[in-house]
Amino acid sequence: MFIEWGNVNMRVVFSKLVRILRETPALLLLFFVFLFIIPRSLSYDNAWVQPEQFFIKWGILSTGANLNLQDLKNGLNWPLFEYQPRSTRPLASYFEILDTKFRVWLWHYIPPHPSLSLTWIFSLILGPIFLYKLLRNSNIGINVAVAMVSFYLVTPGVLSYEVMLYRSAKPMANFFIIFCLYAASVLKRKFIDNGETIPFRNYAGFWFLVAFSFYWDEISWIIFPAIFFIFPRIIKPKIYLLLWLLLPLITLISYFKIIPFLSMCAGFPFPHFSQSLKFYNGLAYADVINQRFGPICYFIKVLGPNTKNLILETMGIILPKYSKDPLYVIVNFYSCLFAWGVICYYLCKVRKKLDLILPFLFGLILFFNYWISINLRIWGPYCYGTFWPIFFVIYLSRFINKANIPKNVLTICLFFILLSMFNCFLATNLVYKKYHYYPYSPGLIRDYYYAGSKSRFVETPAFRGKNIKEDIIIYWTQVRSGTEIEPFSLPKELCWLPLELEPERKHERYMLLSDQPKDNIPLLTAI
Repeated sequence: MFIEWGNVNMRVVFSKLVRILRETPALLLLFFVFLFIIPRSLSYDNAWVQPEQFFIKWGILSTGANLNLQDLKNGLNWPLFEYQPRSTRPLASYFEILDTKFRVWLWHYIPPHPSLSLTWIFSLILGPIFLYKLLRNSNIGINVAVAMVSFYLVTPGVLSYEVMLYRSAKPMANFFIIFCLYAASVLKRKFIDNGETIPFRNYAGFWFLVAFSFYWDEISWIIFPAIFFIFPRIIKPKIYLLLWLLLPLITLISYFKIIPFLSMCAGFPFPHFSQSLKFYNGLAYADVINQRFGPICYFIKVLGPNTKNLILETMGIILPKYSKDPLYVIVNFYSCLFAWGVICYYLCKVRKKLDLILPFLFGLILFFNYWISINLRIWGPYCYGTFWPIFFVIYLSRFINKANIPKNVLTICLFFILLSMFNCFLATNLVYKKYHYYPYSPGLIRDYYYAGSKSRFVETPAFRGKNIKEDIIIYWTQVRSGTEIEPFSLPKELCWLPLELEPERKHERYMLLSDQPKDNIPLLTAI
């Protein structure tokens, strides 16, 4: 018996819902992601604040808790936002200012989640919407498009920047990569597929959109070669190709001349990029620089491990030897492997000519290895490899769409894959969380996965989510009531709280970053 709710017949609604799910069962995956995986990933056990945010927030709030004209200058303060001279992502710095002061405003009403950021709007809502539209414009079926969006949302490229409060640069760059590719797909569908030439006004709008995206993070430059491989006909007219080739040159002039000049006008030092090159090269090859061909040999040495981590972690596979939990081995690893096996069975039946995006993916693998080699050695797609899942999903969508995998089979297989991806991400996130907090500092990420007597590191989290949540609420309540609270009453993981919650208190403030005696704790200037 179905009830009438106002003028709505619940029986009709239920029958429509059943019909929709029968036609697009992948919607169940999307519900699973938003109702289970994302909330669990963002729990207080897993969410955290990257320590670099301590100093950055202090600098942002030195201009006051509210947005003001001084922030226009502060957005060009590269010594605050970057380790070394760098003027390539000013939009990310301005977004960081807006995001920090949004969180401060929120403290007046509710305690914000530790990793809450305005980037969530772009990563968890707008990004998936435009990725779906991009796939649909590329003639991907509705069910496959929804399934692949669900897959994308659970990759480390998305979840890592939502679970960890860090710079807004890469999550915003990821959004603009998707949005620019979507814009390209609209031009192709609306004009090229109908045998028409793209009007100059439309192409100019697309050109300026891509140019704008280059000032979020250097990783946005991937859009430039991606258009050649995915939408080459958009830039086929000679004048359009010329304008496209001029785009990097114009951007470099802005990076090296215009933005540094504006930084000096704002009262900050001129960013000499030669210092950055020395810093990053030294960081990358400190242990091999004295060897002949050392950097090349080092790159080749880590090529295999980096590629394995990139692909396996994106697919949700952690090898059983890295886990002591037999339940994980039985349920997660083998079910995930079996699900990928079923999908590959259907994919092998497809006679598919070489897709241009395939060599582009190989190029991304090499680029990823170089990127990681100069930064963190052997790591997975968490944080630094966030660009990879976008193109992996685009290619996989094309392949699966042609394979005509039964809808229910694809949905069931991806359910087990998403579950394993979720557990894989939680394990990796715990490693990063430990790695960035003293005294946990392994040499390589794999050191954390070695079990038993080989492990030299703590196997349990440094803190529990329940304790963190209680501490946040208690501190927030006491500050609102006017109670004087010393920062030392907070766990070291919460040292960012005084900066956000009490930016106008004019006393010296300590930040407890390690388990050192109080005399050795770094001191920050009062704000």
